[in-house]
Amino acid sequence: MRKTGTILFLFFLSVLLHAQNNFIPGSITKLDGTIHKGDINFQDWKRSPKQIEFRNGDGTITFSPERLLGFTVGEETYISRLTSLDVTEQNLNKMHPSTPVEFMDVHIFLRQLVEGNINLYEYFDYRSHYFFEKDDVFRELNYREMLTDNLKLKPQKTFIGQLNLLLSDCQDVHVKESMSYKKEQLVKLINEYNHCGDQTYVYKKKREIENGSGAFIGVGVTKLNLNTESSESAFVNYSPENNMSINFGGFYELFINKDLKKWSVLGELGFFKVKGDTEYSHVYFELFDYHNRQQFEYQISSVDFNLLIRYRFNTNNQKLIPFLGGGVGVNFTSGNLEVFQTKDGSDGTNHYKFEPRKMNFGLSLGAGLEVSKFALELRYGFVSKVFSFADSSDLQTFMLRAYYNFN
Repeated sequence: MRKTGTILFLFFLSVLLHAQNNFIPGSITKLDGTIHKGDINFQDWKRSPKQIEFRNGDGTITFSPERLLGFTVGEETYISRLTSLDVTEQNLNKMHPSTPVEFMDVHIFLRQLVEGNINLYEYFDYRSHYFFEKDDVFRELNYREMLTDNLKLKPQKTFIGQLNLLLSDCQDVHVKESMSYKKEQLVKLINEYNHCGDQTYVYKKKREIENGSGAFIGVGVTKLNLNTESSESAFVNYSPENNMSINFGGFYELFINKDLKKWSVLGELGFFKVKGDTEYSHVYFELFDYHNRQQFEYQISSVDFNLLIRYRFNTNNQKLIPFLGGGVGVNFTSGNLEVFQTKDGSDGTNHYKFEPRKMNFGLSLGAGLEVSKFALELRYGFVSKVFSFADSSDLQTFMLRAYYNFN
């Protein structure tokens, strides 16, 4: 168990180290307007990047906002602007009724949310700032909270008046006073303005987190390892053998990295079954070479729930994508283990029968390849303390699995 835990730790460590660099195809626009294609180290930024790393065969170059007009990476477009930013203190522990409204000129990268007659951008430091661009006007839509004399937070929704003025030339678009300073509401409103007069237009919300579901089936080899310290045990000289096992079920997947679909959380519900038998013996009376001879049979079935983290090495948006995965699971187990023991020099047969623990815990590691809706994975599974009677007992499985994604 400890060894398997070490393997799982090393697996996640290697994936995290790989994830530090994530160069994927992109382009930069320099100050003279020239566009250069190459690879950009994309980290699916939550906070707006202060600088980016770009390479195109001439080594890696770091660019700050002052050196670019913008860049595109994956499905995201960023622009560079020197602009006025609302930096009014919004940390409640540092606010007071006389907190001043403050602005600062900054040169920053902003992510484009909407493109059209009005462009909408987002800049995130410790909170979201939304900016609009219409004709030659580029400005922040201002929202802040201020502390009143009776120490209550009061929102200053300046952006409502800004939007009323900004969208006044389209009679079909209306700004509600109850509108929140939220990305989804702003994106919807600006898109509706950009389609002003189009009666067929219907805004569709873009899913922030993609998901998928599907089915899997696998076949593999499983070993049942048993260890008892008693020299009188019916399991003396027992040697585990590989037995064929099967596994099938369904999965549901949530992608953490919504744009590149690298990291995901995978939930699996499946059925597992293995069945095996073997023979072994040991000398119990050396003078006459008398043996204990055992006929060993077992079958184990379980309903398994696994929760895993999967990482795809999708660095170039290629069709064939390698992946690694690992996680933990709980197994609801049934079955039995039987040993028929005969002794040389005596009549009769001793019959031992054991049942597995009803619930067990396991670890899983896997590596595979994904193409379109299909995936093939080599999965290692470890389930500990399967039988209570033994000092140690575990199932170790190597399985080849095939996946099909319904989405």
